[in-house]
Amino acid sequence: MRKTFKIGIAMAGAVSAGAYTAGVIDYLLETLEKWDRAKKLNEELGEENPMYDRSIPMHDVVIEVIGGASAGGMTAAIAALAMFEGVNPINDYNPEKQHNKLYDSWVNLNDHVGVPTLEQMLGTEDILLNNEVQSLLNSDAIDAIADNAGIMTQINDLPEYVSPNLQIILTITSLRGVPVAVNFFDNKMREELKQQEEKSKDVFSASDAKDQPAHRMYVHKGIAHFMVMRTPGQYQPSHVVSFQPEQEADRKMLLECAKATGAFPLGLRARPLSNIGLPYIKSMIYRMFGLQNQPKMEQAIEITAEQDPFDLVAIDGGTINNEPFGEIIEAVEEKCKNEGNPYAIIMIDPFPNFAEDKTKKYKQPTSLLDLIPNIFGAIRAQAMVKETDLLRGLSGDVTRRMVFPKKKDDPYPIACGALDGFGGFFSREFREHDFHLGRYNCQKFLRKHFTIPLDKLDNAKVFGDWKNDASDPKHQRFFIPNDLGGPGFYPIIPDMGIANMAESVYHEAYLPEPVKQKIRASEIFRLDPLMSQRFKTVLDHIFALNTPPDSHYNKEVHADVDQLMANYYGDKPKTSGKKSFWTRMILWAWRTFLTRILGKNIAKRAIKVILLDFRERGMIEM
Repeated sequence: MRKTFKIGIAMAGAVSAGAYTAGVIDYLLETLEKWDRAKKLNEELGEENPMYDRSIPMHDVVIEVIGGASAGGMTAAIAALAMFEGVNPINDYNPEKQHNKLYDSWVNLNDHVGVPTLEQMLGTEDILLNNEVQSLLNSDAIDAIADNAGIMTQINDLPEYVSPNLQIILTITSLRGVPVAVNFFDNKMREELKQQEEKSKDVFSASDAKDQPAHRMYVHKGIAHFMVMRTPGQYQPSHVVSFQPEQEADRKMLLECAKATGAFPLGLRARPLSNIGLPYIKSMIYRMFGLQNQPKMEQAIEITAEQDPFDLVAIDGGTINNEPFGEIIEAVEEKCKNEGNPYAIIMIDPFPNFAEDKTKKYKQPTSLLDLIPNIFGAIRAQAMVKETDLLRGLSGDVTRRMVFPKKKDDPYPIACGALDGFGGFFSREFREHDFHLGRYNCQKFLRKHFTIPLDKLDNAKVFGDWKNDASDPKHQRFFIPNDLGGPGFYPIIPDMGIANMAESVYHEAYLPEPVKQKIRASEIFRLDPLMSQRFKTVLDHIFALNTPPDSHYNKEVHADVDQLMANYYGDKPKTSGKKSFWTRMILWAWRTFLTRILGKNIAKRAIKVILLDFRERGMIEM
């Protein structure tokens, strides 16, 4: 029986830079597939066969959990579907770049309809159809990409390097918070109050839990936690949603959650999620707080939501949880702690935070204009702090490694990083570059960073059978010398792509570093009329003069308040019915001229910001 090393993969939010994350996953799956074939060939030959390759490590590396936020979460969902359909990496053996969900979803986007995806996102059909503005950009193209990813040409068993009970974790931000109460009356005291009330009939004796003093709050952080479950009668934990790829409804639910985690606030349409069972909601919250299987704590902290199912509207999971490594670590730990398997967490982050720039001095805000961005910045930064993750996920001795964009002599290695991650929508070449940069960086990562030191090889539970044999040139192809001296390293996942390479070559990457392409300024200016029309249409509908009154109050209340306002300010009470001539003229002028002017000015300003950012990154042809 093979010894097993397990991994969890966390993918950070990235907007269009999801193309980079997709490239990393593509190369990782390709490498695992090649290694799996080599191991199976060895097993077919048997150790006594002279053709048996003893340089190939025979342990297993199994992907146990994948997940992420925003574009990372979308990539996790698409990757899961791709694993069932079959690995078809983008390499020399696939020159047409076909049958690859990750590449289709992140590089091709929805361009196959004949109109660039960005132009589709600047269309106004969504506003005109719904007669309301749901987002600054048209999200119909995003729907089409997700729907295409859900089409399965075939559904196979998961490969051996993927757990048959693969877990998929997507973060969401629920605009409907889950009500949580921290009780200051225990059950015993509650019962005593009830008895007192029955005796005294005192109306101020509160026996109802809703009337008990409590600290009430709303939890907006959400987790969509799926687990592949294809065995009939299999035990289903309360904190997971069963996923069977054969079921169209399951695939639809996964992709709806993928759309939700990628719903960039205001920029893309918020997503309604329905039919979420209340037991799952409660289990999610208790698990999030680390209170599962603690009855006393569950009495103290109550989930007071009553509606079942618990329907909600969700936006980008990266809004408050952009790097969900804690959830990934916890899920992997639960699987490994009883099995005794070593494990590691791999973070894929297209926009990593390097050391803080010490040359920048803190400027203390004084004016109101200074305070406003500082306040909102502090609120968001604090929301992103992962107290529970730090205590729960990082306290153990878990191996943690990160894959991030890196190129020689390029301060902006990732093309889609322009415009805070939206740059990739402007050019397919940008997305193509980042996909291959992800593959290139993944190769380097597996070769030189996701490794085990030579001096720990013999004592390792998994790698002990992989002996260092300096006399075997085939064995030495995997060895990584230590540039700083001392013992070298061996990769945890060996790259079989170097099998036939000369010794002078295989210590270096065999994938070429991708060349970043530039975009012509004319292609940016070409978007001006589309932007102008989009912004004008948005303004038309947002500032329409026929906006209905707040439905929170009934008509009679509105009428009474209008009369009070008229009595004090001398205004005429509002009347229902046909608008006056002058009202209609003002409305026509607003929609015809003012919104058009504003739309053009906003578009002009947007074009300048785009050009500035692209020019700073050396991505504009002058």
